Amino acid sequence: IQMSILPKNFPAFPEREAFDIYAAIEPAREVGGDFYDFFMIDDSHLCFVIADVSGKGIPAALFMAVTKTLIKSKATVGLTPDRIIARVNEELCVGNDENMFVTIFCGILKINTGEVFYTNGGHNPPLILRRNGDIQWVSGEGSIMVGIMDDASYITETLTLDSGDRLFLYTDGVTEAMNENNELFSDVRLKEGLEKLKKE
Repeated sequence: IQMSILPKNFPAFPEREAFDIYAAIEPAREVGGDFYDFFMIDDSHLCFVIADVSGKGIPAALFMAVTKTLIKSKATVGLTPDRIIARVNEELCVGNDENMFVTIFCGILKINTGEVFYTNGGHNPPLILRRNGDIQWVSGEGSIMVGIMDDASYITETLTLDSGDRLFLYTDGVTEAMNENNELFSDVRLKEGLEKLKKE
């Protein structure tokens, strides 16, 4: 049921040549709260989200479904990501007796310019894979996780994607995965892996 509410048809926007998007999720041992979503706000703005709910099991899955629905309902024309996330945060704090929270990276791509307006609510920073081969972390201070404080404030920052650039988003299920020796995959190895892929 949880997997069925995530978009899985790719290419997601076959009629559009200006951009492409792909996403995948692979749960480990149990149901969790990781999710992604993307949708057109209007004809020239694409909203995309990746998030990770605290905890595991059915409570996390339910919190994930509520959060995903709230983001889509709050993302209206003219609203910046910080206002979207602030409104979602206010809703999630109501009656949150279990003190659950979610980390969210929310971006809005202005398709005709390549500008990305984004807000990071406690989530892992994405990486930009530039067309010339450079790989860099997306800068930003980041803000508090979502669902913790009803009066939390969030900020919107910007970056620009040029033709051929890519944005790579992920959850800590990647960087905190452990091998048989209990060694974390880590941010360093994630970046090294992407560097190897660009050479192939």
